[in-house]
Amino acid sequence: MIKYYRIVGGPLSTNTYVVYSGSSGVIVDPGVPASDVEGVIRRLGITKIYLIIATHGHFDHVFYAGSLSRLYDTKLLIHELDFELLNKNKFLAEVLYGDTLAMPESLVFVRDDTLVKLNEELEIRILHTPGHTRGSLCFLVGDLLITGDTLFKNTIGRTDFPESSARDMRSSLIKLAELPGDYVVLPGHGDITTLEYERKTNPYLRSILRE
Repeated sequence: MIKYYRIVGGPLSTNTYVVYSGSSGVIVDPGVPASDVEGVIRRLGITKIYLIIATHGHFDHVFYAGSLSRLYDTKLLIHELDFELLNKNKFLAEVLYGDTLAMPESLVFVRDDTLVKLNEELEIRILHTPGHTRGSLCFLVGDLLITGDTLFKNTIGRTDFPESSARDMRSSLIKLAELPGDYVVLPGHGDITTLEYERKTNPYLRSILRE
């Protein structure tokens, strides 16, 4: 059975998730202090962290990827198009966090939609969903849809950054809206929701579905 634990923290109130099955799992968007994540993993009885996965490269979603990757001897998975974002705004990030930004030594790059099978129960369907950034990703794990800064409860991610595209965001939202069935939506910020709830109430998804 796939389970998750949400940790909210950092200067931009980022949602960091530990997604796990039994005693193994992954860390998603490590924007909260590594010590907080380590404490949760210990309490949950998780002994194996396969990967750290990033929905995109903005610093509030990867700030502690380096320390956690070294702690658990694992790699950071990210879309190759967001590689250059990893150290962007480093000075601002360190001022906001009051800490040093250090990236992982080992990276796994994603280029297209793909499936990553970690064990018999834990597999991750990766969806490339550009818009907020060129390399934004969403992850399907069991009945969970991890959306980062693509889809939030009742709204969507910003598209006014240099690395953003409103046109790409629309295409990505169509991809999510057309997923069959329902999912628990775990966004990068804010409240947890469901895909069916967003289809019915989110003005951006409703607009797409009316067309």
